[in-house]
Amino acid sequence: MTLNEFQNSNVEEQGMLSTVMPHADLDLYQSTQLGYGTRNVVEVALNIVNAAVGAGVIGLPFALVLAGFTPGLLLSILVAMLMTGAIYSMIVCGQKVGVYSFAGLAEHTMGQFGFYMLNLMLFIQSAGSCVSYFILVADTLPVLLSMYLPQYPMLGERQLMTILISVFLIFPLNLFRSIGSLARWSAFSVFLLPIMVLTVLIRAPSYAGQNDTPLFSLGRDPVAATGIMSFAFVCSQVAFSNYLSQRNQSLSTWLQSSALSTTISWTISISFAVVGYLSFGVNADANIFSNFPVDDHVINVGRLALGISMILTVPMAFFPARDAMQKALGIETAEKQPSNLQHYSLTVILFTIFLTLGVCLHSLGKVYSVVGGIASSFLAYIIPGYAYLKIFRPFPLSSTSGNADELIAFAKTQPTTMAQQNDDPSKESSSTSSCLLSVCATLLVLFGSMVMFMTTFGAFR
Repeated sequence: MTLNEFQNSNVEEQGMLSTVMPHADLDLYQSTQLGYGTRNVVEVALNIVNAAVGAGVIGLPFALVLAGFTPGLLLSILVAMLMTGAIYSMIVCGQKVGVYSFAGLAEHTMGQFGFYMLNLMLFIQSAGSCVSYFILVADTLPVLLSMYLPQYPMLGERQLMTILISVFLIFPLNLFRSIGSLARWSAFSVFLLPIMVLTVLIRAPSYAGQNDTPLFSLGRDPVAATGIMSFAFVCSQVAFSNYLSQRNQSLSTWLQSSALSTTISWTISISFAVVGYLSFGVNADANIFSNFPVDDHVINVGRLALGISMILTVPMAFFPARDAMQKALGIETAEKQPSNLQHYSLTVILFTIFLTLGVCLHSLGKVYSVVGGIASSFLAYIIPGYAYLKIFRPFPLSSTSGNADELIAFAKTQPTTMAQQNDDPSKESSSTSSCLLSVCATLLVLFGSMVMFMTTFGAFR
């Protein structure tokens, strides 16, 4: 019996389980164990879209400025295709070795260096995302409140309102253990994104033609553009958590979720980027809404949608940051989960740090370039590609995975059920698909290494 058949034969049983098991227990098991998923393909795809399409989309018109319009579109397609291959191959690797966490996969293939390096990059990526979301909330909602409610000047105070909005609206969403609990909030957040694009689309013609908009020339910094796009599309850090929350955990169903999420993310993001670039050309700002006047009421609808969307998107970045810290501190392993005290204490501490940075900082430029080019490239391309090549195409390098007794407790291979053993990806996959995944993995490693090196060199020269 394959894993697909096993799960299809137990759909009714899983449904009964989700109604009988206490929500807190189901929330915990769904985030760490196979067989407890309750979400369908669309819900999982929307969760991934919400993780991928966040603050980074605002900087995509600027990415087209840096890369050039046509080269930038081609680059975005490449990045989207590589991302689909990355999150799919990660689950293939996880099924092969019985490891169902990003950190566990890195440690299994790269040793303790991989484990700690991944958690460092994951924390930088997620923390940078959280900070950028807080910056956008701070630059959007207080401005709108002060404009439309001038009789209450306190509402226009940037720091005070950002803290109040964050504490009372954003913080409660970060208390869950499983990211699957946020599926409905993710759906609402995703539906706000077309509103942002639509408001820009309505008002953009008024500004079109006033700026230089070359369509075929190469931009001044394609590498920086790649970093911004990587930041905008990266979602590998939530691949395993979303896979575990999926009801049908077969590879074919996961491929549907991966492809659907990437298609939605790319369509939304590039639509926004194209409209912004054609409107403002080479003068497009890193935050495209900054190109419009503050008293533009139509654009302010988009600004409001952006602010609300960022409120709902912060948890998608906060969850991986907290998970990375829990694993690095050793309070989350394969054998144990953080206690309620540890979980809530770490949540409060990290939330306070990210919020403080978001309130105090004002520029998105450094966040996009450094976090996208260094952390996002390592997470999105290098680890997924290296893991696949290490597991399915072993190469003559000294082993980094070590003996089982030497592994960090969290990353030790988990026992596999008979259903999982029969669902061995190496047996399921055809030689053609295996070859394609090998080519994709090689491209991931080469592409990610190039972007990471050039971004690091550019940031410190």
